Amino acid sequence: MDKLRRIWIIASNTFRESVRDKILYNIVFVAVALSIFSIVLGEWSVFDRAHVIKAITLSLMSLSGLLISVFVGISLVQKEIQGRTVLTLLSKPLHRAEFIIGKYLGLLGVMGTHLTLLTGVFFVILWGTGSQPEFLLLKAVYLIFWEMAIVIAVAMLFSSFSTPVLSSLFTLGVYAAGHLTDQLLAQVRFVKQVVASEVVQQNSQLMEFMAVWAHRLLPGLYRYNISQQVIHHLPIPELYFFWSTLYAIGYVGILLSVASWWFGRRDFL
Repeated sequence: MDKLRRIWIIASNTFRESVRDKILYNIVFVAVALSIFSIVLGEWSVFDRAHVIKAITLSLMSLSGLLISVFVGISLVQKEIQGRTVLTLLSKPLHRAEFIIGKYLGLLGVMGTHLTLLTGVFFVILWGTGSQPEFLLLKAVYLIFWEMAIVIAVAMLFSSFSTPVLSSLFTLGVYAAGHLTDQLLAQVRFVKQVVASEVVQQNSQLMEFMAVWAHRLLPGLYRYNISQQVIHHLPIPELYFFWSTLYAIGYVGILLSVASWWFGRRDFL
């Protein structure tokens, strides 16, 4: 119980600190403004206005969540280290893993609040434009939340041992790769099947090997993008949300374990 209480204190303080961050307000303001601007884009588009609003707003939720994870999440640990306040915190009966987990949960709470706000704006826009909000939209937001849960854990991992600039670049790289590994693997296998040249086949085997391991090791963030299924009412496999949630929890657990281990090895004196 003492461990949970200490984690809760770190998480609540992190939440309050992050909410007061000016960068967070700027990101939220831009996201809300662009969501409202999607109404104008919907009017100009040759496609259905509701489809355009849904596509833009869901994309903004993911993108703004990424920016919060990078610019707010990475600074959480780095500010404590650069300000030397981490020495005061760790001098108390506080394990370094509790510090990392508390920081993570605090920012995850900020992310949940951010997505809730944008969802409210999203639904108001749909109602205001005569479109009917659907329950499936909430499922899409639910998966975006778990996508951002993984991205925040990635940011926490890199910030536990690297500089803010490198941590930001690494996190952005993992985010991009996490959305592309599935397509990369499919393209490599397609080339291997189509081209009959022996030299190309040998190179394709090496590329397939690398693509398979990239697909296994990097987070499969492509799993959490169901905007096309939501917009066009395409079928979603049964238990898809259950397995996606389980995958995210497992991946976050691994990332936070590595981050806690690495952070525990650092010497701040």
